[in-house]
Amino acid sequence: MGRMNKAVIFVIFASLFLAGLSSVRSVLADVPQILIVVPYQDGPDTKLNVTVYHFEETPSDYVDLLKVVVTTGTPNVSQTFPQSGPHTLDPITHAFNVTIDIGPISGAPLAQVQAHCVSHGWSTQNWTGTVPEYSFPLLLLASSMTAAALLIKRRAGRKLLA
Repeated sequence: MGRMNKAVIFVIFASLFLAGLSSVRSVLADVPQILIVVPYQDGPDTKLNVTVYHFEETPSDYVDLLKVVVTTGTPNVSQTFPQSGPHTLDPITHAFNVTIDIGPISGAPLAQVQAHCVSHGWSTQNWTGTVPEYSFPLLLLASSMTAAALLIKRRAGRKLLA
């Protein structure tokens, strides 16, 4: 009888254990990720168009801060940009876009962008890149004018030799 009681107790505990395992769900942390950052000039100010991935935005789980650290020397300049949430996510990519104005920037310093979730903390996938001082159209105009000046100077030099 003792062996039978031990076997019954073992079967009961094994059944309860297996039933418990089948009811456990895996939960993934919904930590935000910085996917893409596109810096651009708007007048004298540098702006960053930031794409943030966050699988779900709810009133209790949303991105509440974006942080930009610009390496301008010592000390670095750190700015935080509070976000009102929850954001409207793209239904396919689970991402949203935010434009950040970081003001006038001189040179081409490195910048890092991070996102903070009220439930899961700071992003683990951040963006680091250079923030251009000049806009692309201005650089294109400057390089075109330089090329035109060199071409004119070269043609003028050829006429003197002929």
